[in-house]
Amino acid sequence: MTSCPINLVWLRNDLRLHDHPIIQPLAAQGECPGLAVVFILPRHWQEPDQQGQTRLGLAKTRFLRACLIDVQRSLYDQNIRLNLLYGDPVELLQRWYSEQPFHLHTASAQAPEEAAWLEQITAFAPVSTYATQTLFHSEQLQPLLNDTAWPASYTAFSRWLEQHQRLADIATPLPPPLLRARPHEAPFRAAVQWPDHQLHHIPTWSGRVPVSSFHGGEDAGMRHLSRYLWRDNAIRHYKDSRNQLGGSGFASQLSPWLAWGALSVRRVWADIQHWESNNPDHEHSGWLKKELLWREYFHWTLRLKGAAVFRNTSPQSFDETRWQAWCNARTGYPVIDAGLRELIHTGYSANRMRQWLASFFIHQLGLDWRMGAAFFEQHLIDFDVASNWGNWAYIAGSGQDPRGGRFFQLNQQLERYDPQLTHLQQWLPELGTPTLPQVLQHQSGKRLLPNWLAPLPPVNPVE
Repeated sequence: MTSCPINLVWLRNDLRLHDHPIIQPLAAQGECPGLAVVFILPRHWQEPDQQGQTRLGLAKTRFLRACLIDVQRSLYDQNIRLNLLYGDPVELLQRWYSEQPFHLHTASAQAPEEAAWLEQITAFAPVSTYATQTLFHSEQLQPLLNDTAWPASYTAFSRWLEQHQRLADIATPLPPPLLRARPHEAPFRAAVQWPDHQLHHIPTWSGRVPVSSFHGGEDAGMRHLSRYLWRDNAIRHYKDSRNQLGGSGFASQLSPWLAWGALSVRRVWADIQHWESNNPDHEHSGWLKKELLWREYFHWTLRLKGAAVFRNTSPQSFDETRWQAWCNARTGYPVIDAGLRELIHTGYSANRMRQWLASFFIHQLGLDWRMGAAFFEQHLIDFDVASNWGNWAYIAGSGQDPRGGRFFQLNQQLERYDPQLTHLQQWLPELGTPTLPQVLQHQSGKRLLPNWLAPLPPVNPVE
């Protein structure tokens, strides 16, 4: 065991080099004391829960691997190896420390699970944590960070930010570092074992599976951001198109790279402001910045409330038939089954569709919202623990500003947001070419379509 501790950077949801508050200051230290970088794939992410769900669906695994390959390549260009390990993070880091002392540098905990890891690690190693996932540092929000002062709604949160001019305090993103550190590698091997998705049932259908347009990694994320803002100038219609179910540039679709930290949220904010400096109309860009602040609100809510975010005070009884219908995209509601197919096969779903799916799962299937949130966690390439669980709790009426939950009437929503049935026919080609009234009648259980199964009766019928 060497006597001089090295700097060990543990990457989690910050898979980039630009605007990296951990790597940037360490880069300036030169070769001494040396630097190692690690990403640990937790073994339990692949262990099924009671309903057979894991945390790594096929699309999510592919996106994560691409992110890791990209950051691995970027580090290699600067003579630093990314150590990829597999197992229990605390056990692996304790073993490393016993053979090669280190000072651990990593992101602040987002959720109770990560907080527990860091607490255990501090028992045997020095640990420094950094804000890598949020627009603000804790010091900037300090007056709010207690149970009595934290705003009960996003509206109150955004009003506080405006009153205290906090938006002007968002830090300028850091440039990519020039690493001069002496590289170190893990003193042992713990090869990553990626999940074998041949063992997982993935619903299929007779149509051709559309190819996902999302490619993981910092380079892909930066190119997407530039394309969205400058080449396509798609932000100019964000407010009007953001509730669509698909199409070219209908939404920013930055969330996959933000979730894994392949894009810095501060970089996105700064680039939007740069766009605004060249465009006098800020109405649409302002709506996109509002969504980034919603994300911020969910992140800090989870850090403050902890395990309370994951509780359900009135869990529903489990129904295997309804659960399996959901998992196999066979609920009988064409709009829901189309949305589930898209989610399972691409790992992505438009924000409006996510709200329909959550509302249907909770209020019509009558299933525990936490199972639905875990289903999203398995499949979403942009899974963000704070935003995902926060939004599901909001729809269920269990989260911040609950208002008794949110219910979406599917027929009304379909008439408004996909009257041409474009999304539905893309994902349910078996339907042929039904008219909108025919689909509405089917979903109401009045006159069924010949090419799709009957809809499950809702637990709580709503006219």
